[in-house]
Amino acid sequence: MKPRLVFLPYLLFLCALGACSRAPAPDDAAAALLEHDGRVAWQGMLACADCDGIDTSLSLDRRGGQRDYLLIESYLTEGGAERFVERGRWQANDDALIRLRAIDGGERVYALQADGRLQPRDTKGRRFATRDGDFLMPAMASSGQ
Repeated sequence: MKPRLVFLPYLLFLCALGACSRAPAPDDAAAALLEHDGRVAWQGMLACADCDGIDTSLSLDRRGGQRDYLLIESYLTEGGAERFVERGRWQANDDALIRLRAIDGGERVYALQADGRLQPRDTKGRRFATRDGDFLMPAMASSGQ
């Protein structure tokens, strides 16, 4: 092997390792939405295994130390829609994950993307293999000041 090519396998290994890391942290504008009092909302159509789609809207409210959320999901079928409403508390982590803890004890996790979109994740923050294209789009933000 030529002297210059000795480092090539090492360099390729480092590149592959970097590709396995978590999604990039959201930019300052997207992250700032969660750091101040007010409301932030997202909406979109998520995939569904046994229906035509899940029309979803999520709003996060922050008032001082109080962090509440409202999640509305409508499961769309040929015969209409079945609507579910969930409320609870939320928290944002440094790793761009937003954890929703429902009043009834359930937990959901979303990853805040650099462009402000939310992507559903499993409870450990990992992507769902079959839901890579599922995103909620930013719908609104309002300041509580």
